[in-house]
Amino acid sequence: MSVLVRTIWVLTWRDVLRFWRQRGRMLSSLLAPVVILIVFGAGYGALLRAGELYRQFLLAGMILQATIFSANISASSLIWDREFGVLRVVALAPLPRRWLAIGKISGAAAQGLLHALVFLLAAPLVDIWMTPVELLASIVIAWTLALGVSGLFLAVASRMRTYEDFNAVILFFTVPMLFVSGAHFPVRELPTWLGTLARLNPATYGVDALKHLFIASDAAGRWTPDFPLALDLGVLAAFTLLAVTASVAVFRLREG
Repeated sequence: MSVLVRTIWVLTWRDVLRFWRQRGRMLSSLLAPVVILIVFGAGYGALLRAGELYRQFLLAGMILQATIFSANISASSLIWDREFGVLRVVALAPLPRRWLAIGKISGAAAQGLLHALVFLLAAPLVDIWMTPVELLASIVIAWTLALGVSGLFLAVASRMRTYEDFNAVILFFTVPMLFVSGAHFPVRELPTWLGTLARLNPATYGVDALKHLFIASDAAGRWTPDFPLALDLGVLAAFTLLAVTASVAVFRLREG
């Protein structure tokens, strides 16, 4: 095993292990989207006369929300690790900075994927039944989305000096990324200006790609995906590549 692979593996495994040991964080990060899926889904499903269909539609958005929550926590932990944690020690090792950046992104994305897996495995509870191929495809899409979001958040965290700075800046990413992504309502039915923002939001296409696997039947009417799957996958791949590349480029281990 090469030094690069070992470095990425160790950092990834460390983040996953730390996440597993922080049971309070793990439960809270999973509980919030589950509550929204049940309560929000039931309430708006009845209001919109969509019932179970709306919860199926909402599932993709809850995967995005769980991914964003996980990436946020992982990115904020970078500030601590950089000054007081393991990265302060790792910084002394003769390793390229980009390897450490990739390891941190991989660790954050792995945590996001663990959140996504919970929802994917629970999909039958909202009457979504996927074939093994569709389940594998949904895992790949969720992993790609987690990599992109983690890369973006870690790029921001690596340039911040304090938790307060990070939380203030990241708020401008999390709110539009989640609520202007078609996670809760069809993009085609949003007001023109809001629909334009949704189309500029790369997370929109990750959510829409998952909808193709969850609820792609023409019988779903207004709840069907908003864009062609090829467009969703193309934009998602481009966003992830750009976010990870930018995060690696700006990553730093010390203040300054």
